[in-house]
Amino acid sequence: MAAQISPLLDHYLAEFARVQPQLPGADWVTEQRQAALKRFVEAGFPSNRMETWKYSDTRPLQKQPFELAPESTLSQADVEAFLLPELDCYRLVFVNGRLDPALSEVVDLGETAVSLASALNEPLTSLQKGLNSTLNGHGHALSDLNLAFAVDGAHIRLADNQVLDKPIHLLFVATPGEKAEDEAHMVQVRNLIELGKNSEATVIEHYVGLGEDAYFNDFVTEIRLADNARLKRCRLQEETGKAMQVGATHAVLGRDSHFHSHAVDLGGRWVRNDTVVGLQAEGAEVHLDGLYVPTGRQHVDNQTRIDHASPHCISREDYKGILDGGSRGVFNGKIIVHKDAQKTDSEQHSAALLLSGKAEVDAKPELEIYADDVKCAHGATVGQLDEQAIFYLQSRGLDAAAARNLLTYSFADELIQRVGIEPLRKRIERGLLARLPNAEQLQELL
Repeated sequence: MAAQISPLLDHYLAEFARVQPQLPGADWVTEQRQAALKRFVEAGFPSNRMETWKYSDTRPLQKQPFELAPESTLSQADVEAFLLPELDCYRLVFVNGRLDPALSEVVDLGETAVSLASALNEPLTSLQKGLNSTLNGHGHALSDLNLAFAVDGAHIRLADNQVLDKPIHLLFVATPGEKAEDEAHMVQVRNLIELGKNSEATVIEHYVGLGEDAYFNDFVTEIRLADNARLKRCRLQEETGKAMQVGATHAVLGRDSHFHSHAVDLGGRWVRNDTVVGLQAEGAEVHLDGLYVPTGRQHVDNQTRIDHASPHCISREDYKGILDGGSRGVFNGKIIVHKDAQKTDSEQHSAALLLSGKAEVDAKPELEIYADDVKCAHGATVGQLDEQAIFYLQSRGLDAAAARNLLTYSFADELIQRVGIEPLRKRIERGLLARLPNAEQLQELL
């Protein structure tokens, strides 16, 4: 495995050897970690010569070797700004990828939501079948890097007929290094969400950072829904301005199950999201909503894949981007209707609003159909604000900046309203307004 590998890949082999004694996991987990590391080293970092990485150059991730972020202790005051205090919820707080029980609130949850690390240490566990089982060959090298180094994450497991009475808020906080040489940290988080038959849950994944150091956050969330299970999952990314994040979500849906995903990217310097959903049984339904708002030199790449593998399934996908400065957005949405997936009902739409002549979007909707009795549609639009609409609002008393901001907010508002969780919706709204120039007047109007 070590023959003719680059110094950077050799670094990750040495880093794994250094931290392996600290990583949780019984023998079967260690075997999976070693196999994942081998796949990562053999494949190397993804290249833009690969079609799905064509517009996302991974060289920013290769400029320096990252070391696994050390344990860090935070106070309640350190995380207060991220806690959504108006939300009645269960809460698990992870600092540099590790659960912090002192900051978490999981009263009466029992084994429903626990630290993944504690479960990995069990010699015989259902995790042997669940961990890494949803990727089905659709992962990439950085997902393997995650499996090799993941120190913790959330394991949410609902029994048959269990309905959670309030949302679970998973807060992931990256902290700055204590010394200059500690700036090149990576945070590795693995989440596993398993819902039994007829169960229902709402989960919020919230990624934030403290300080201004550069770091690499690599997370994977695996989701498995049994028959008639319902999951609402909201992912809010508010990393720092120097952060690089690679995230992957892999979901497998059972008969008549329902998965609604809301994904919002507001932070980070270089961001890549992969979302893969397999509709494996009749009657399954998925809704993927996404909003990304890069400014300056930010880069956000969203890659989605929905596999209609069974008949009578429904998918809806709606992604919107608002780009300013010299930012760049990428959306590649693939829907595959397999030959046995008759009566498929699928719609996909992506739209991007360019607020600057230097901003850029690359959109590529894809639809592959191998069945003959389906209803499918897809499309993509990219444009700028309508000058006539701006003039109309100015004629009603708004200045030009307020008119532009109101139209921009309206472009995103439908997706924000779909989130439905009021404290989270308000936070997303504030994050959007903070990225619009001279938005004070608009805040008064809203």
